[in-house]
Amino acid sequence: MSQSGYFDLDMSLSVRRTVVGAGVVVLDDAGLVLMVRADGGYRLPGKPQPATEALPVAAVRAVEELTGVWVEITGLVGVFNDDSEPWSTELAVCFRGRPVGGRLSSARAAWLEPERLAELAVTEATRLVVEHGLDGEPYFP
Repeated sequence: MSQSGYFDLDMSLSVRRTVVGAGVVVLDDAGLVLMVRADGGYRLPGKPQPATEALPVAAVRAVEELTGVWVEITGLVGVFNDDSEPWSTELAVCFRGRPVGGRLSSARAAWLEPERLAELAVTEATRLVVEHGLDGEPYFP
């Protein structure tokens, strides 16, 4: 696109950016799910993936950085997308995992009962991902 294309709203909006992220639904032996407080609510631990890093590696690293918990990937929850913004699409690959070490090192991280998510500040999208993480079957829309 030429530089003048940036001033043409229709043309500039047709060039969408895709942001790829990796996250993990981490369940401990008691059935609790690992969540992170953010923006006044809770979300699953995950981050955008650097282009040089494999998705499972990025997901494990993000969980450790955000929570202090070391995880092992045990499966795939699914692939989710959010294209609600006109200039970008967020593509999230979400894995299922279990804790294998570390400990909570952030006041923002917490182990929560999945059935309590409805009463907490958790988005519908996050609840959907957790539900798919609990049912054990990969989800592809």
